[in-house]
Amino acid sequence: MNNNNLEKQLRELGRANTPELPPVLRSRQDSIYASLATIVQDPPEKKKKRKVYPKIAAVAAAILLSVMLTAIYPPALANALKQLPWVGGIFERADDLGLQAAQRLGLISRPNSSDTHDGITLSAEEAVFDGNRLAFAVKGEGEGPDVKLTGVTVGADGKPFLEKGIIISAEILINGAPLEDYSDGRLEAMPVLTWMGGKEDNTAIFRLVDSSNLGLSAKPFPDQFVLTVTIGLQDIDEPFILQIPARKVTTNTISTPDLSAQAEGWTMLLQKLEYSPLTTRLSLMFEHGPDGDPSSLDGISFEVKDDQGEVLNFISQKNLPSANGPFHVDLLTEPFDKYPNRLTIRAYLNEFEDPNSKTGAFKIDSSGNTVKHYIEGLELSVPVQ
Repeated sequence: MNNNNLEKQLRELGRANTPELPPVLRSRQDSIYASLATIVQDPPEKKKKRKVYPKIAAVAAAILLSVMLTAIYPPALANALKQLPWVGGIFERADDLGLQAAQRLGLISRPNSSDTHDGITLSAEEAVFDGNRLAFAVKGEGEGPDVKLTGVTVGADGKPFLEKGIIISAEILINGAPLEDYSDGRLEAMPVLTWMGGKEDNTAIFRLVDSSNLGLSAKPFPDQFVLTVTIGLQDIDEPFILQIPARKVTTNTISTPDLSAQAEGWTMLLQKLEYSPLTTRLSLMFEHGPDGDPSSLDGISFEVKDDQGEVLNFISQKNLPSANGPFHVDLLTEPFDKYPNRLTIRAYLNEFEDPNSKTGAFKIDSSGNTVKHYIEGLELSVPVQ
């Protein structure tokens, strides 16, 4: 960022008024739709001209500038300056290769939506959608110390409790419609919004995945929509309402390998493999024969490894069992770090501390990892196009 651009942002921030609350949801949704087509990304030629600085130097410079500005400008302005894009985004600092790639490739949008109650402002900072998962980041700010959005605090008496401002609930609408419209009428197949803490205590990253890979007639999310999310915070009566525009920003590669493996009376079929810069998604189906025990695969999990031996980090898994027929698995992992020629999918069950139990605490090895019992035979080697 050159000095002229910095001075321009300083002038704009200095003139900014306190953000207003969102207007009526419907009118806001219409206005967001109007702006979807104008989400600006850096052109390729601009990206090529950027000079890459060592990350440590960039962070140090950002901290120094932040301290200097805090001494010169009012607190509200100085706090806003610390959030300028060149300091680094929430996705960029996430432990998620897909979100880091979204930041690096210029795929993220900035929803510009916030809501304020009881001295706390919750704002949607970043969002990205690749057709498989919608991810968006929120930040909480208050008049005093930064708001903590996730996690449990242990009090002086040793008892855990939730601080004011912790996220305790989240409900969503897609273009004003409930998620039931995307689950084919099956409650167990309904998409679920989940969240986790960001690198900073006052940030959280949400994710949402559709149910179209679960063997139902459930429709996938549209390529473009407006998400209305209602978030409840601990000890605050009024919910926070944010509206987030989503538009598919990747061209995904899809293959139907039609590969299968058999073991213990089960047949595992890989029906679809889809990958983008943000996610790798696998659609699996299991069928059991006459000697297959329908309960023998309860709690089944999967390891996806590339041809260099790197395990793709898990994002989400959803199973949809059937009483007498096959059951489907929708598995999402982070993208490849390096493009592989082949992936290996291995099914496993976690071992329990009590070997005679099928519930309870998992067995942990000396490195702190859960002990996996790989199911011999339920393994697939998949060529990557």
